[in-house]
Amino acid sequence: MKTIKLLTLLILFSFKGFSQMNEKLNAALQKGLVMIDSAKGEKDFNDAANYFERVASAEQKQWLPAYYTAFCQLHTAIVGKQITEIKDALYDKAMAFADKADVLSPDNSEIYALKGYIVFMKMSLAPQARAMTMIPQSAGFIGKAMALNPENPRAQLILGQNTFYTPEAFGGGKAKAKPILEAAKAKFDKETNTGLNPSWGKSRCSALLQQSN
Repeated sequence: MKTIKLLTLLILFSFKGFSQMNEKLNAALQKGLVMIDSAKGEKDFNDAANYFERVASAEQKQWLPAYYTAFCQLHTAIVGKQITEIKDALYDKAMAFADKADVLSPDNSEIYALKGYIVFMKMSLAPQARAMTMIPQSAGFIGKAMALNPENPRAQLILGQNTFYTPEAFGGGKAKAKPILEAAKAKFDKETNTGLNPSWGKSRCSALLQQSN
């Protein structure tokens, strides 16, 4: 009887500890997501990246802190005015954290969509030298993201965005991108509350669609 009571107490304490850990992580992620939502430029995204990197260091078994570190590093380079070498390093760091997230959460559509985004932006720094290898690599990541979850609007968005910015001579352009972006919008419209999981991209999709008309 004493053994049963002891086991019950151990289970209760373990559950309580796990719940407290989850609450701490959720609070940390929520704080970081507020930073992303309010980010206006390079400094804000860099601050958010540094914040999520600290969370990722403390929560090394959780994929979301690493994912959001990658996302913020990516956008620090996209919105910033850094020289090419610094942007390149930021994209590399973003990919390194995306790879960490991939190890922690294999076959995750969100992570592969983000990887496709990162690779395409890195390619855009030197398209003549990188397009032949990096455009197929980006397409491969996006294709896997869509295969893992056909309803992922972010995977569809990145496909449309990449098509939008690919020259018509190479199979891209606004006209080719429009139906892809319309499909992404339909998926965004159906997406329900994702909680702390990725939910970005809807406004970006709408902006690209407006430019496609």
